[in-house]
Amino acid sequence: MNRDRQVKSLSSRHAALPDSEEPGVFPNRILPFQRNRTFYGRKEELDKILRYLRPKDQDDGVATFRTYTIYGRRGVGKTEIALQFAHVNPGGYDAIFWIQCETSVSIRQSFTDVALSLNLPGAAREGKHEENLLQVLKWLKLTSKSV
Repeated sequence: MNRDRQVKSLSSRHAALPDSEEPGVFPNRILPFQRNRTFYGRKEELDKILRYLRPKDQDDGVATFRTYTIYGRRGVGKTEIALQFAHVNPGGYDAIFWIQCETSVSIRQSFTDVALSLNLPGAAREGKHEENLLQVLKWLKLTSKSV
């Protein structure tokens, strides 16, 4: 009985809302560190990321959404490259969210930070990490950007 009530409660909180406007303020950036003023080099990598992530217009006038993965061994500068890119190329992006992935707690807290930053309905700082995660995922699925 309690489980049914919890499912019903979660379902009603995450039902589609009739809001036509985005709740957040844009541009919206969540980055964990300030720009590293001593960063140098890696121009090829940064240019490659920019070429790949630059929005490509489709025939219907809607920009395509793209992701880029940086991977490699520990200590090779993946975080520094990603941060540098985010700090020097913010103009073409409405939102840049940094999701900490070291632990499950940091992942949940990152999604809570995003939900609060976007002012999503029902977003709460304490004790609502799972609900905030679901709200952000729903927002990402439903949000579109027209060119």
